[in-house]
Amino acid sequence: MSEAGNKSKSSFKWAILLAIIFLVSGCASSQNQPSNTPVPDQSNKATVSSQPLGWKSDGAVSNDEYSQFQQIGDLQVFSRIAGDSVCLALRAQNSGYIALGIKPEDKMLGADMLICSINGTQATVTDAYSTGTFGPHPADIELGGTNDALETSGSQQNGWVTFELKRKMKTGDSKDKELTIGDNPVIWSSGGSADISIHHVNRGYGTLILK
Repeated sequence: MSEAGNKSKSSFKWAILLAIIFLVSGCASSQNQPSNTPVPDQSNKATVSSQPLGWKSDGAVSNDEYSQFQQIGDLQVFSRIAGDSVCLALRAQNSGYIALGIKPEDKMLGADMLICSINGTQATVTDAYSTGTFGPHPADIELGGTNDALETSGSQQNGWVTFELKRKMKTGDSKDKELTIGDNPVIWSSGGSADISIHHVNRGYGTLILK
């Protein structure tokens, strides 16, 4: 083969090699690209302590008021065990409602719901129960049950909504699910309006861990 032919063959091999290197580096680069999925802002998160201070339901989470923090989807969830009860704070960057459904059976069916909304300074936390796969979720008291969301409060400030409440781990109400130490499967949702009849903006599944 002539010298020109050898050079042409060598150049062709180098072109293929460079193309492979370019493709591999491009794939690696794309894999390292940050996700477009927004990450909830946790800059407004209070500290927790294994020996928490006194608890007060005032619609504001204070430093060391809770013993545990979790990010479940859009929700910041603070918790502390108090005897046979659990104290909870649910927070989100939102101007509407947030909801937590405890131990659903099939999608929403059978979920013990805590539906929190605020209109101006008026906060409402409803103890509800989902009667269908996609709702509805009437209040327990409408289904012959009892309201077991106690000492409720809420506030709205700087683009955040915060709700606090206390409930027994085991309420004895057939429309409530027992909360246990360890893993408790949950669903969550959030809406852009205080009107809970308006369909949620975001929703998801997660696990509420109590200890």
